[in-house]
Amino acid sequence: MKNSMFKAIATLACAAALTACGGGAKNNDTTPLPPQPAYAVVVDNEPGGSSAPVVATGDLVTFSYTGWLYDETKTDKKGAQFETSVVDSVDKPLTMTVGVGTRIAGWDKALTGMQAGGSRLVIIPSNMAFGPVDIKDSTGKVIVPANTSVVYELKVHSFNTLPSPIPPQPAFTKTDLVTGTGAAAAAKNLVTIRYTGWLYDNTKADNKGAEFFDAYSGQAFSFLLGVDSRIAGWDQGIVGMQVGGKRRLLIPASMAWAQFGLKDDATGLYRVPPSTAVVYEIEVTAINATPPAQSTQPAFQKIDVAAGTGTLVAATGNTLTVHYSGYLYDDSVTDKRGLRFDTSRTTGVPLSVKLGTNAVIQGWEQGLLGMKVGGKRTLIIPADLAYGSTAKTNIPANSPLIFDVEVTSITQ
Repeated sequence: MKNSMFKAIATLACAAALTACGGGAKNNDTTPLPPQPAYAVVVDNEPGGSSAPVVATGDLVTFSYTGWLYDETKTDKKGAQFETSVVDSVDKPLTMTVGVGTRIAGWDKALTGMQAGGSRLVIIPSNMAFGPVDIKDSTGKVIVPANTSVVYELKVHSFNTLPSPIPPQPAFTKTDLVTGTGAAAAAKNLVTIRYTGWLYDNTKADNKGAEFFDAYSGQAFSFLLGVDSRIAGWDQGIVGMQVGGKRRLLIPASMAWAQFGLKDDATGLYRVPPSTAVVYEIEVTAINATPPAQSTQPAFQKIDVAAGTGTLVAATGNTLTVHYSGYLYDDSVTDKRGLRFDTSRTTGVPLSVKLGTNAVIQGWEQGLLGMKVGGKRTLIIPADLAYGSTAKTNIPANSPLIFDVEVTSITQ
């Protein structure tokens, strides 16, 4: 089973943090998460009564919005306001397709079921909002820090069904098949599971498509729950499970791989087509509330996933455009991917890198050499080839890192 099956999809831009730094001591610590509330509808005003039409997945919706940082000390949980559709006293509503992860999964969930003229106040945890990246305004100021939950007020003006609807999307659903025992899984726990994933098929009684796309049932798989290195449907769906418990998750596309889909690294074919919902059956085999701290530095490794094509091979002096996702290295996790701290996949715009100028970390300077266009490589980078003793927002000092990179172009 390929590690790429677990690269989470975010929905807004993030800035690369790849400037070169010096070395440091060989130890590491953990990154604490801010308070993570459950998703909740706090206020729901729907003026049309139970018979009025409501927003459904695939509808084109026009709505106004105001967003605040989540503040658990406030009665209404509204902290600092960070965005609004009202600009210079003029409301400029947004229009988007609901249910495909166009922006954040929390919006897809909140807008579904609303009526024209209705309004909702919702609390959205970070893994259904902007995840592990800092969101910045046009001046570069951070307006939503990484891993921060948010509060939104949404007001629907109008909606209509598109002529070519997206594939059927279920509501996010958790169904317990077997109840476990012991403490319930929570964010930052090291959770060990067995799982199987199917494409969603609403014509089947169990909603499982004929083809399963993902399985890890032979050996157990361990990961840190709620750190946004997997899909939001896992972070939301596994919370509360106990050891021995089994649960079926119906996960809409907006909480899985959104409009991007998921491709197989070897063949380039879609394992999960764009805007496609999935079904997972999860069995929890172990929960560790205090995962071991990362105390060792891995050796520098370059692991080729796809070779790429063409005769031009990346060399010093070349300029490359690269898609990437970066994770904290965690030896207690099966695929070693801990918190995802940065990705270019949010906008689909690759990063431009000129090799040999020391504009990026040494792990990239060395790790990108020899790649071809279309090549995919996993880089395991010790701290002395990354940021050393310098902390970088979501990257603690002396942290080893993992990057999944894909070269999209090379110029001499």
